[in-house]
Amino acid sequence: MIKKGTKAYSILRMKCPKCHEGDFFTGAVYSFRNMGKVKEKCSCCNQKYTLEPAFYQGSYYITYALGVALFLISWLIQFLIFPNSGVSGFLGVFVILVIILTPLMYALSKIIWINFFVHYLKENKKE
Repeated sequence: MIKKGTKAYSILRMKCPKCHEGDFFTGAVYSFRNMGKVKEKCSCCNQKYTLEPAFYQGSYYITYALGVALFLISWLIQFLIFPNSGVSGFLGVFVILVIILTPLMYALSKIIWINFFVHYLKENKKE
């Protein structure tokens, strides 16, 4: 079980990186109306989520890393389970996985990125 106070808690539950209480996104990950839309600030501790203009452009690096990890994991699973399948079968499955998981990877990249810069504080008071 992932305990409150860890980066993994904030990332997997998509909570405020400072207090781990408030929601980070305005809606659900697969809500196409609000996909990847970050709240302005935390409703519990008032932590601003956009630390500077164009802050989340750095999350593109995280998205790239997640995409590479998805490719490697899907290739490894395909290699172990279906060793005789061809490249076209693998690419077809990979493209479908990317289409399905893009909203999740987009959201994860933003929450991971802000967790590099904002750290958990046990004693949070509204500012």
